[in-house]
Amino acid sequence: MKTSGMDIRNHKKRGQWAELRFMTKATELGFQAAKPLGDSAQYDVVLDVGGRFISIQVKSTFHEVAGSSPIRFEVSLLHPSGPNRTYQRSDFDYLAVYYIQGNTWYIIPSAEVAGRHSISAGPGDKLNKWEQYREAWHLLHDRAPAPLQKPGHFDLYGIIEDYSPPPRIRR
Repeated sequence: MKTSGMDIRNHKKRGQWAELRFMTKATELGFQAAKPLGDSAQYDVVLDVGGRFISIQVKSTFHEVAGSSPIRFEVSLLHPSGPNRTYQRSDFDYLAVYYIQGNTWYIIPSAEVAGRHSISAGPGDKLNKWEQYREAWHLLHDRAPAPLQKPGHFDLYGIIEDYSPPPRIRR
């Protein structure tokens, strides 16, 4: 299959293409998107939501499950670092799955996919476990983690205090 002149059967190229598609869509929706340098992070994209940072693992697929009705797609969730290694909840905050033929995104919390080898979904299928996450971009606003603390502040048992450095002593 070719899309926009790109051979998306090449997994690496398709992954890069899907990450750019995700970042474009997120930017159109008002998010600030950034890509980690290199490919050693457990996630593909970071979103800044008002000072809150959300890590996103992006997956894409054009693989449809043969003989399924309604049409269903399947995406592998195996971690690239080793055979049969699955992602853990701490690897990222959200999984963004792009179903290429349907031009459809699924935004799924990491807790829902941790330890799974794959997911299979059918856009529009109300009995589909993943349907509640179809185009669920609002989750990125609703469930963003707490903002990072600014320098000079710390959070101790939920109390944020200003930090004043000790006075300098002249010698």
